[in-house]
Amino acid sequence: MTEGKELKSVIKSGLIAAGLILMLTGSGLAGEVFRGRLLTERAPIEPPAVDILIEIESWTTPDEVLQFSEVMARSGIDSFLNLFNSTKKGTVRFLYARGYNLTIHMAQVKEEAEGKKKILLVFRREPWSQGTQLGTARYYFMVMELKLNEQGKGEGRFYEDAQIQFDITNGLVFMDSYGTSPKMIPTIRAVKKK
Repeated sequence: MTEGKELKSVIKSGLIAAGLILMLTGSGLAGEVFRGRLLTERAPIEPPAVDILIEIESWTTPDEVLQFSEVMARSGIDSFLNLFNSTKKGTVRFLYARGYNLTIHMAQVKEEAEGKKKILLVFRREPWSQGTQLGTARYYFMVMELKLNEQGKGEGRFYEDAQIQFDITNGLVFMDSYGTSPKMIPTIRAVKKK
């Protein structure tokens, strides 16, 4: 076997193991609903804070991360964005008269010590309300990071101009950098399972 084939075999085995771990540890959250408050930083033109509803239908698997990475490497950004835009993992709803819904295209959960969890949601960069004026972007994506305690309560941040990267060895997507300061989500809590 050539060195390249051996490496690919090792990576595939690692992705299968990571997928099983993710399925065993993170699948309990799939289908859950979260409610929170997002500080808009747009008062008095927009409300100073808006309610958000996060509905996660499924998680991004290690195999999907590998597929995203391969499409990006082989076919370029346009093919990657077509694949990204066709993937739906849930929805974030901005619950006020001018708010839109954002499609979640990638969603991952990371288990931490003492029952704590970190959730990463990735969206296409687009306006999330009629009053949203997105400035000149450096990146294609928006990212929402949520930190939850063992009771499913916590806080988060919403990055309107973010860059993502892939860790294919561990089957993960992560935020690499961002272009503007995040909007704060001072309260977030799990509501119910779908």
